[in-house]
Amino acid sequence: MDPYKITLLVVAGVLLTAFAWQLRPGAVVRPGALRDAARRAGLAVTPEVEPILIARLRTQTRATLVGTIVALVAGTVFLLLVPSAGDNIAAVLLLVVLTGLGAAIGNAVAESRSALAPLGDQPRVARAPTPGRADYLSGLDRWGAPVSLTLSAAALVGLNVLVSVNPNGTFDDPVRAGLWFPSGLLWAVAFVSFLVGRMLTGRILQHGQPARDDTELAWSDALRSRTLRVFALTPAIGAFAGLAAALLTVSSAVSTESATGRVISLAATLTLAVISLALAGFSLWSEFTTRTPHYLVRLWPAVVAQLRDPDRQVVAASTWGP
Repeated sequence: MDPYKITLLVVAGVLLTAFAWQLRPGAVVRPGALRDAARRAGLAVTPEVEPILIARLRTQTRATLVGTIVALVAGTVFLLLVPSAGDNIAAVLLLVVLTGLGAAIGNAVAESRSALAPLGDQPRVARAPTPGRADYLSGLDRWGAPVSLTLSAAALVGLNVLVSVNPNGTFDDPVRAGLWFPSGLLWAVAFVSFLVGRMLTGRILQHGQPARDDTELAWSDALRSRTLRVFALTPAIGAFAGLAAALLTVSSAVSTESATGRVISLAATLTLAVISLALAGFSLWSEFTTRTPHYLVRLWPAVVAQLRDPDRQVVAASTWGP
């Protein structure tokens, strides 16, 4: 076995062990998770809401880890089977992107199950009009997936054309099959997740929101907003994962003996690096941004006004809990 495959198996084994350890029965929600959830929602955690949040966070964490592990195993198997041209950096970047896709899909499954749980006879606060998709998702959230799917589809078609032309005999082996599996398959998964996400979004918007007062209703909006954002962003991650797999396939099949081959290989690796860094940067920005949540601006403008007015911070705090 060559050093590339040994390194890949060691890295995957270490990551798999770390993720599996977090799935142990005694694992608890990480410290500070409630505080982070409150910061992202722009609301305070009240005693009535706390157990609901803890249960939701525990379910979300486990589903995300399961999705991550499945994607890690599948990505490792794929990288072991794909012929490597020594492009270890591209292989690692692809593994990162595929793992992120698995985490997103696992998160989406958990969020949909939580959001569509039976309501029973729980009390509800009347509201009119009923909030729509635009009340929970910003323009970037709503258009991110369609634009990503379109761009990645165009890129896949362009790579197929490039392989068909095969300038200066650049490609050593036929790689068209590699562009459609798993690249095309990942894009198809992303497209299906886009359709399913839109369908589930419609069902969730028609689903009741159990709440005894405005505080619980605001938290219900916060959780619903997070669920719909997961549905909106998962297809974009899948689309870029498909493109990343295609770039790795092309880079691995290029003959670096020619100048054209070296340029194509470098361009594919750099593009893959940009995609990975863009996804990582967006994830960090989404995690640590301090901007006012979109749903608060649309559905709770009075609360936003209080939170932005230094002289009324006490009023806002007393409205939404200690």
